Amino acid sequence: MSKPLAHKTLLPVAIILTAFVTLCFVLLYSYVRSLMVDAVVGRTLCMAQTVARSTSYDMLHNDHAALAYMVENIGSNPDVVHLRIFDKKGVVRFARDEREVGQLVDMRAESCTICHNEDIQLDGSQTERVRYFSGVTGERVLGVTVPIPRQQGCVTSSCHAGSEGLSLLGTVDVGVSQRPLERNMGRIGKALFGFWLMVVVLAVGLLSVIIQKNILVPVANLIRYSKDVSRGAPLSVAEPDDCHEFQFLARLIRDLSRPGKSDEEPR
Repeated sequence: MSKPLAHKTLLPVAIILTAFVTLCFVLLYSYVRSLMVDAVVGRTLCMAQTVARSTSYDMLHNDHAALAYMVENIGSNPDVVHLRIFDKKGVVRFARDEREVGQLVDMRAESCTICHNEDIQLDGSQTERVRYFSGVTGERVLGVTVPIPRQQGCVTSSCHAGSEGLSLLGTVDVGVSQRPLERNMGRIGKALFGFWLMVVVLAVGLLSVIIQKNILVPVANLIRYSKDVSRGAPLSVAEPDDCHEFQFLARLIRDLSRPGKSDEEPR
């Protein structure tokens, strides 16, 4: 069963346009999320690298109190889940949470198994590590580890004696909650959904008006004119004048309806 011309024109156009706009907004959302994730990773890496550089300076000056204060101060920033410095054996030497000091890092924890599939130690050739894992409360956490390389003056009897062959003396480990990122992406998603809805409504509405005015209405006028001609309407009945093509069809219909005129060329 044939369908009206309006269903064959408006509905496919609306579906295709909505699908295209939806694809564009999904790609835009993914791009914005990628930029924001890169920004969060960059800030977290900068924080960890700052701690690593400060660690080298404070340790060379044997100022453990200043180092502990720095770790506590930076670790108090909002959304920092953990900040700790552990040595080459995995023992926590400084931490935001003082209860972690002196503990051995659990290599079987989710935050560690992403980098360590076995109970191994990092070497100096391995640089920053970025990973994602679930925190104790179930929140998503971005973890970054930055190695602390051995510098001249580190290997002394009072510091790292016996570490002459090691290029890595410790590691800075920073964990940042991803809840702010998810909240921001939620707000961005709502804003983009509003723009998506506005674009779809306006685009589909404008195209519907254009199709209605330039195609559907002229076709309806031509059909009505054809019915009038088939019922023997007088020549004074106005022909559709929407465009040249519809005028041609109207004249053709009029000529075909006149006896003996079917073989003539329409005007």
